[in-house]
Amino acid sequence: MSFLIIIVLFVIAWVVLILPKQREVKRHNAFIQTLSIGDEVMSGSGIYGTLVEIDDATVLLQVAPGVEMKIARRAIASKVVDPATVQTEAVEDAGDEDSDA
Repeated sequence: MSFLIIIVLFVIAWVVLILPKQREVKRHNAFIQTLSIGDEVMSGSGIYGTLVEIDDATVLLQVAPGVEMKIARRAIASKVVDPATVQTEAVEDAGDEDSDA
């Protein structure tokens, strides 16, 4: 009976701790594959810039005119989304919903 409790606790720990991390790693790896030259990104340390060159393991990030940094490709945390573009798309979507009604 105690052996069964240990197994159940291990399964619960795996579902709560390990499984979400595996999903996050898969999501991040898929995101890294979608990067392209010209994307505005933010690194994991909070540095914003534009991708100038992409290699298998590294990227060249332009942080200011004439200033480029070579960083690990996996260090890119997210793409920077222009708030004006997001707001415009939201307004267009709302307009589409009004016309459907």
